[in-house]
Amino acid sequence: MGRRFPWVWVESVPWTTGSVLTRGTVDGLPLLTWGCAPRDTLATRRQLRARGLRPGGADPVAVLYVRHRASGCRNFASLYLVSAAKPVRPMTPARRAALDKANRARRSYRYARYQAAA
Repeated sequence: MGRRFPWVWVESVPWTTGSVLTRGTVDGLPLLTWGCAPRDTLATRRQLRARGLRPGGADPVAVLYVRHRASGCRNFASLYLVSAAKPVRPMTPARRAALDKANRARRSYRYARYQAAA
């Protein structure tokens, strides 16, 4: 049987003043399961990006644990404080040119590898 994470009360967490019910700790960070993390306070990288934000060098404050029942796969995601997030840097012409060049090289490498395998 797989490892289970028991419910534990944590007294001090960065996103609230009271105690919070978590699933223990992973690497010293509180472990939260899907649906237990406050959506207005904590977000993953993708959720921050959808809001036009980035972590901005801030360390994660918690870990989100999701288990898919059918396949049994476990996924962990870092959670960041929304209040500490910074706005996304604007795309400059030089940055866009560098990304276009990198994507072009990546596509040509994949195409050459595909042709060599065929």
